[in-house]
Amino acid sequence: MRKSVLVTAAVLVLAAGGSAAVLVRPSQTVPANTFVAGVAVGGQSDEQLTTTLEGRVRDKVEQVVTAKVASSVVRLHPADLGIRLDVAATRAGIGHSWLRWPKPARHDVTPVLVVPASARTALAERLAEFQQKPRNRSVTLASPRKVLDGKEDLSYTASRRGVTVEVGRAGSAVDAAAGVRSISEAMRAGRTGVTFAVTATEAGDDTPKLAGVDQLIGTFTTYHPCCAPRVTNIDRISEIVDGTIIPPGGTFSLNDTAGERTAARGFVAAPAIVEGELQDQFGGGVSQFSTTLFNAAWFAGLDIRTHQPHSLYISRYPPGREATLDWRAIDQIIHNPTDAPVVIRVHSTPTGITVALYGHTGNRIVDSVTGPRRPVGTGFAIQVRRTITQDGKETGTDTLNWTYQGLD
Repeated sequence: MRKSVLVTAAVLVLAAGGSAAVLVRPSQTVPANTFVAGVAVGGQSDEQLTTTLEGRVRDKVEQVVTAKVASSVVRLHPADLGIRLDVAATRAGIGHSWLRWPKPARHDVTPVLVVPASARTALAERLAEFQQKPRNRSVTLASPRKVLDGKEDLSYTASRRGVTVEVGRAGSAVDAAAGVRSISEAMRAGRTGVTFAVTATEAGDDTPKLAGVDQLIGTFTTYHPCCAPRVTNIDRISEIVDGTIIPPGGTFSLNDTAGERTAARGFVAAPAIVEGELQDQFGGGVSQFSTTLFNAAWFAGLDIRTHQPHSLYISRYPPGREATLDWRAIDQIIHNPTDAPVVIRVHSTPTGITVALYGHTGNRIVDSVTGPRRPVGTGFAIQVRRTITQDGKETGTDTLNWTYQGLD
């Protein structure tokens, strides 16, 4: 009986030893039923696994991706973007089995990718045809040239002369960073198709203060002899005022804008009419700028709220249609009643000055009629009448009456 027990025990030990041999037999292999990118790698040794990853798995992961971009289709090679399978990192994530258990459930391993920062730039270059910068809106106003001059009856019609309007155009863009992420996700999931969104990029405005400006609404040119000191003052006030913007509904004061005429501000002494007599004063001659501006505003049909002609008639100016200027005493104030800004542009030459007003008055025509001179003492009285026609209908009239005390 004892011998039988010993025999049985021995058999059990041998059986146990046999089982241990089956379970613990060294065999460093990939666990069964393991897949990478759909490629079976279960049961492979390290060497076999490396070969499979470098071969079939790389081919599968790095295959051509078809990208739908708007109505176009673009074929992309991930490797051209620098996006590659990271064999070492993928292999490290697979693991090994030393035991031979029954066949496990399927296990899919997500491939690890190398995605360099340069992939974004490379993809953006590849999609350059879909990357269009927006063109901003802009308004360019030419330095004015003579369009209207003269002392008697004149008519002016607003036009697009001297105005260049660049209409804004929206651009388009594809987010390259998002595109790289989409490609990477598709590669990991074994997909070969992606869609890139094309988004519109709004155009900006390079000259927002000029929104609505598209016409030369008024202009005038006056003349003077070359090289006198007064010309220095005309050029200086022209330089200061040039580019001034009168906002919609706003008013403009020539004195406030030009400032006091002093030597420190670049003005010189020149003859000016003071209490009916010619005297030298700093800024003498700026009345020629004031007169030119007045006429530009007159033919633009703007509201000239404050102005004053000279006491003595100066033959180079249109009679009754002119305006003197004196610091803190006589000003010219212009109101902009339109819905668009009014921009003052000035161009001076050695023998003349042109003021142009840019804005928008639509289909506006301004007619100015100068009446006969009526002698009064050593001077004369004059009347000037302005008629404004808007879109074919007369919308208003203005009458200027002035009496000159004499001639300069």
